[in-house]
Amino acid sequence: MSGFHLERSGAGTRLSLPDADVTVLSSREHTGGAYELMLVEAPRLGEPPPMHAESWAKTYHLLRGRIRVHADGASCDLAPGDSLDIAAGTMNTFSVLTADAVFLLVSAGTAMSSFFADLAGVLREQHAPEDLPGLLAALTGRYDIRFSERSGSS
Repeated sequence: MSGFHLERSGAGTRLSLPDADVTVLSSREHTGGAYELMLVEAPRLGEPPPMHAESWAKTYHLLRGRIRVHADGASCDLAPGDSLDIAAGTMNTFSVLTADAVFLLVSAGTAMSSFFADLAGVLREQHAPEDLPGLLAALTGRYDIRFSERSGSS
């Protein structure tokens, strides 16, 4: 690893997830494992992803559109230019309030992009519908992601 890394537009690893397309701009290889930077392009969906807590801190920085972040029992609307930090272990999710939204997601450590890559891989593979819950539970367990008993939209 040299003292710097340039990531040209469109050159990052792009992952298709159910609620967004995520492009990894700075990964563990580029930051010595200190943090990751991802570009998230998310459409408006009917229901937000389930409330969950990760073992890493993260920051949302909104570039386009509007999102509502639900965290720790509160909601916060973000407009372009706004940033929101979420501590490790905090229950959270987000909803897109406009037709779509684009934001930067910074996470401490290197687990988030690995989780996203593994999730995209599981969803890309052909699985019997009855096998998918077990595969997803094993994946979230491996990354120490916990889910709330409550819906993300409350």
